[in-house]
Amino acid sequence: RVFLQSKEAAAKVVLEDLVEHCKGVQQPLRGLFLRNYLLQCTRERLPDTGSDYEGEGGTVSDAIKIVLANFGEMAKLWVRMQHQGPAANKEQREKERAELKVVVGGNLHRLASLEGVTLQVYTAEVVQPLLELIVSCKDGLAQEYLLECVCQVFPVAYHTATLPTLLRFLSWLSAAADESAILSHLISRLCALEPADGETEARDVFTPVADHVERRCASLRLLPSLAL
Repeated sequence: RVFLQSKEAAAKVVLEDLVEHCKGVQQPLRGLFLRNYLLQCTRERLPDTGSDYEGEGGTVSDAIKIVLANFGEMAKLWVRMQHQGPAANKEQREKERAELKVVVGGNLHRLASLEGVTLQVYTAEVVQPLLELIVSCKDGLAQEYLLECVCQVFPVAYHTATLPTLLRFLSWLSAAADESAILSHLISRLCALEPADGETEARDVFTPVADHVERRCASLRLLPSLAL
């Protein structure tokens, strides 16, 4: 922290090194708390737009990459918790995982709070790599919680602008993920959409969701025939 404040080296370089060095702790529980501690200690030292560390210390694009890298590693550690220990303790491990989900989700809250993450930046630099990380964890519980967290922490306008991308990634979730619960949460958020300036009513954002559901139902109906 002191070294970052001294600005002897660019903030992005120091933070990237710290995120990388945390890989030395691979025990899931310890690794999660170490990375959460790193996130909390450096939350005001990211090279965000308007921060003291912007400029020579980096840009908001660097801040996004740093948070996403930490998030990706925490998601992996969180998923690995279910494979640690004997099978008899699986229920206890799932309970512990559920209790620790807010620790992983903290990265998404920090990402959404970055001043430089405008709608344009979110569309160009955040939504695609973020959804790729969530899908790649291949764990239903993790995917369900993290996608609901994404729906909650980012503004509704961001979701309407990137709805096709979000719906496309929903098709690639693990079979164990409850897609209907995710869609229900998304629809609840979309209901909060207000008309843009100069418009008398909010634009229709539910038709793409309905089309997605129809396609998914059609694909599921095809599965029995394909099995034959």
